[in-house]
Amino acid sequence: MGKTLLVIITDRLSHIIGKGELIDRYYNPGGVFSDVHILMTNDDSPDHQFLQRTVGDAKLTLHNLPSGMGLLAKTLWRPFLLRSWANQAIALAEEIKPEMVRCYGNFINGYVGARIKEELEIPLFVSLHTQPDQTRATPEVDFKTKIFYAFSKSIEKYTLKRADKVSCVYGSILDYAQRNGASEPFVAYNVINPGNLVRKEEYCSSGPLKILYVGRVIPAKNPENIIRALQDLDAELTVVGSGSKEQELAELASELKVAGQVHFIPAMPNDKLCRTMHEYDMFAGHSQYSEIPKTVLEASLCGLPILFNSRTGTPVPEFENNFAMMVEDSPAGYRSGIEFFLSEARRQEFGKNASRYADAHWEPARAEKIFADIHRELTGK
Repeated sequence: MGKTLLVIITDRLSHIIGKGELIDRYYNPGGVFSDVHILMTNDDSPDHQFLQRTVGDAKLTLHNLPSGMGLLAKTLWRPFLLRSWANQAIALAEEIKPEMVRCYGNFINGYVGARIKEELEIPLFVSLHTQPDQTRATPEVDFKTKIFYAFSKSIEKYTLKRADKVSCVYGSILDYAQRNGASEPFVAYNVINPGNLVRKEEYCSSGPLKILYVGRVIPAKNPENIIRALQDLDAELTVVGSGSKEQELAELASELKVAGQVHFIPAMPNDKLCRTMHEYDMFAGHSQYSEIPKTVLEASLCGLPILFNSRTGTPVPEFENNFAMMVEDSPAGYRSGIEFFLSEARRQEFGKNASRYADAHWEPARAEKIFADIHRELTGK
């Protein structure tokens, strides 16, 4: 007999398709379910054809539960005021009869999942992909994001207290999950593109050192100090990502007379990114959040030596295991790291260390099995 899964997300899937960030079986790890319904808390209309890979061989059905500014104005996202809105999702669940509800994040989608759990006693599994309290406390976060996280606080707790399972995509989220009512939260890393990862074999470099940065180009994830570090170095930087700082960074590169050393690529399909990462000499990342970004997981699985900024605040447990070179978040800090990796022997040492640590903690087949086993446990299959 087939099994049905209801996935509830806030993401606009058409944007994810546009950025090329689709991962095989992401919404149906291990192919446990034969029928997957994805409920989006927006009015997005993504193309089924592109999304099929995210559920494997399962039948895919898409639904919408629009929210938007109108709902925010009427409810301020207070749980008791959101009930009538969420009743539409409860009616959908009654109709499709899922064996499990899966929420990616504990925002307004998590509230919907919690209400279904309360009314229909269907198991609820929530994965956390950010540390909301850290986001709220980060000065570099843009105003729109601050508003979103300010209003989401009450529904975050509502969701976590009712979920049967709560996973965190990196270790620094655990404390937040525990403080907000999750029962026995655990770390389960993102599943990285399993069919396209290519392991780096050679660490020699001819010509300028090729540095890769991948991430949103926004205030809290701004590679400005990496660009500043390039002056008078035999190195070039490829920035893959888009955001509000794009124009400013291009102007900075020109002002510093390193424009010929910096290459901007607004978007790259994740399949291509994972296939070509190994062609770079090193990975340089930056974030003001207490996180280990998905791009670092990808780079480590490919065996790239990794350079990342240290920061104050909540420690990132993964970065305390010496698989990456951590430097001060300044031009001088990044410059010292780049100069360190001008040595082939050091690149090889850190690249091999990164891949060993990655294989032990977030190797794709291992990561997917963890989620698949949780789905089987909660559905009794």
